[in-house]
Amino acid sequence: MSQLIHSTHSVTLNVAYEKAYAYLSDWRNQTEWAKNFVLAIRQEGSQIILTSPQGEIPIGWRTDHDLGTIDMLFPGESVLPTRLTAIGDSLIYTFTFSLPANIPPAVLEQAKESMNEELNHLKHILES
Repeated sequence: MSQLIHSTHSVTLNVAYEKAYAYLSDWRNQTEWAKNFVLAIRQEGSQIILTSPQGEIPIGWRTDHDLGTIDMLFPGESVLPTRLTAIGDSLIYTFTFSLPANIPPAVLEQAKESMNEELNHLKHILES
C-alpha cells in the first residue's frame, strides 16, 4: 500500500440541511461547484463516469442522509469522503482528499487552494 497525504477542508453553510444535502448528494451537480476537479460527469448504464483533468474515472456514489455522508468511490477501493453536519444554526461541509505522499509540495498546495476555491464556490451557490 502506498503512503498518502490527507487534506481536510471545510466550509460553513448558512442554509437548511435538506437544501444542502439534496444538492450535494446529487452527483450531477459536481460540475457546477467542483469545477476544478470535475470537468464532466455522466452515467453509462449503472456506472458513473467522472472526467477529471487526469482523464475519465469510473466512480461509485454512496450517500446516507441521516449521517450526512456523501462519498465518491474510486477504483481500487479508494474513498473520497465528505460529510454534511448540522451544528447549531449552521452546517459544516467537510471534504477530505488524499494524494500520494511523494507529491511535490507545490502540487499539494495547488490542490489545497483549488479545494478551498471549490468550497467557497459551493457556499456561494447554496446561499444565493
